[in-house]
Amino acid sequence: MRKNGDRPLGFEPPIPHLLEGMDEEELAISMGLGLAARKAAEAEYILHGIYVHLIEAEKAYSQMAVATGGKLVKECRAKLEASDLPASCKTSLAEDLDATEEGFRLRNRYLHGYWVYDDESYQWLTLKGAHSAQRPEITFVDSHEVWELAERLQSLCSRLLHWDVAHFGEPADDEDGHEGLVSRKRI
Repeated sequence: MRKNGDRPLGFEPPIPHLLEGMDEEELAISMGLGLAARKAAEAEYILHGIYVHLIEAEKAYSQMAVATGGKLVKECRAKLEASDLPASCKTSLAEDLDATEEGFRLRNRYLHGYWVYDDESYQWLTLKGAHSAQRPEITFVDSHEVWELAERLQSLCSRLLHWDVAHFGEPADDEDGHEGLVSRKRI
């Protein structure tokens, strides 16, 4: 592995000393974690909009925030079950909710875990406290796994947004005068 002093990183960090001594593996994992966190936050935002529509709230932020992450998925799932949407619509969203819940679980492991690079296996060892467990979660992870999670979350965001527009979209036009349906949170 090469240290960051061996070649330019491709960007100038705002606080350069934080990257001092980082090698390519550390840089890849750090950037991948940041991207996975951003995509997970985007998924939560879209799910909140879907939840608002499912409970038929007048305004998105007129009530206390229901939850985030896996709890938000569970709330959406419960409201979806009680909705009068057709079964096929419920099934398609339920599948994406399952995938999103798994994405949030991995996001939590990655973002709330302690990372140590194992030079013998060329992998990262992640240690994370587990809810209601006596022992932490201990897992080996490759650098590319956080990037794959970010990609999966991005795909889920697209599917969730498409589902939201298809079932709760509202007419709007863009700056070029094209009309179509858009997702709105009724803020």
